[in-house]
Amino acid sequence: MSRLLNTFTEIFLPLIILSIGIVLSFVLYKHLQKKFSKPINTTLQRNSTPQVKLKENYCTEKEMIFLNALHKALPRDCIAFPNVGVSKLIEPKGNLIDYKSVLDKYVDVCVFLRKGMKPILVIDLYEPSPIAQQLKKFDDNVLAVLNEVKIPVMHKQIESEYNVEELKVEVLKKMNNTTVAYLKDKILSEVNKK
Repeated sequence: MSRLLNTFTEIFLPLIILSIGIVLSFVLYKHLQKKFSKPINTTLQRNSTPQVKLKENYCTEKEMIFLNALHKALPRDCIAFPNVGVSKLIEPKGNLIDYKSVLDKYVDVCVFLRKGMKPILVIDLYEPSPIAQQLKKFDDNVLAVLNEVKIPVMHKQIESEYNVEELKVEVLKKMNNTTVAYLKDKILSEVNKK
């Protein structure tokens, strides 16, 4: 009887504990997978019409004034777009948790190099009033992922009009040195061709 008990405690008990540990690990894995995954059924039902309407103003008038001034201030090799999804600027590297934390976030303006459409600067626009600033605070997760991929962020107050030369200086000061050097070489080569 004691031999049978010894066999049970030495062989079967550890196997039972190991089995319970494996089952609990699997249950925890499935729970986390459900929590962090997208919904599976994302297609429209055949007989239903989508419950959406047209967004009348993609950008506010003040944002359009800024974009106009920015396009005038940017070098010819750059282009800027408003309301760019952060997920379009980065790719996941291993762990998807950081990527999913910014999946539905947008930046106000993103400046790209025309060749290859490489993002080189993000501009966060904010209103001068403190209440509006609190309502539209730049997300810490977005800032962290942009810092990780070395895209500089420029915070710019919305104004009624902009001095294009001052804006150009602000933008170039915020860009990475390698980007500024690249743009300088492009501008000098264009001048030399003329």
